[in-house]
Amino acid sequence: MKNGATNLWEWIVSAVKAPTKNVQENTPLWFSWLSITLTAIFGALALGKILVNIITNTSTSVGNALGSANNSLGSLYNQNVGNTVANTANHVFGQMIFPIIISFIILHAATILGGWLANFAILGDKTFTFKKMLNYYGRFYVLLFALNFVSFLFALIGINALAIFIIYLALMLWGFISFFTYINTIHQQKMDTFYIKLLAWLANSAILGLAFLIVFAIMGSEIATLISNATGGIL
Repeated sequence: MKNGATNLWEWIVSAVKAPTKNVQENTPLWFSWLSITLTAIFGALALGKILVNIITNTSTSVGNALGSANNSLGSLYNQNVGNTVANTANHVFGQMIFPIIISFIILHAATILGGWLANFAILGDKTFTFKKMLNYYGRFYVLLFALNFVSFLFALIGINALAIFIIYLALMLWGFISFFTYINTIHQQKMDTFYIKLLAWLANSAILGLAFLIVFAIMGSEIATLISNATGGIL
């Protein structure tokens, strides 16, 4: 256990210092899966908490505005509407967090699968096994996890502006990682390099698009269930 923790820490430090170097196929796969899973969890927590904060803060602002115009009206709003909005937002967050985490894991898994397909099947790098791709992404995702974790901490203490900015950086990094993993890998010379890379990008995008459809189906089902429960099955 101690050796495993030490090796994991050394791997994390190595990934932060040089994500594309020292990528070894004998690295335990659970390092990468842990990195990817934690990235998904804290990404979901950060986004969810940011949304809850926005809803709660908006409701509070409305109450304050009404209170400035009429104290009794503001007090009435806060007692009957403001508290309900805050409680509902937190309740929905609690109900939806697990499906959101699953959705994030699906998207990250699709990103890895798309990157592997682009390298192995289209760009012609037969040495780029799925295990090697997983190791690459695991190292990249250490950086992504760090951003998501920091964003969640800022959201937790109510500093929404920084939380949103950092989660935006995380999204940009995610997109960059998806492209960076195959931008310099060309082993096939049957067509122009531009078209090979374009084809690889299209294949990657198609897999991500399918993953997004699955995610939308999951989230749509969960939202429909919440609405049905909230309305007593009327809707």
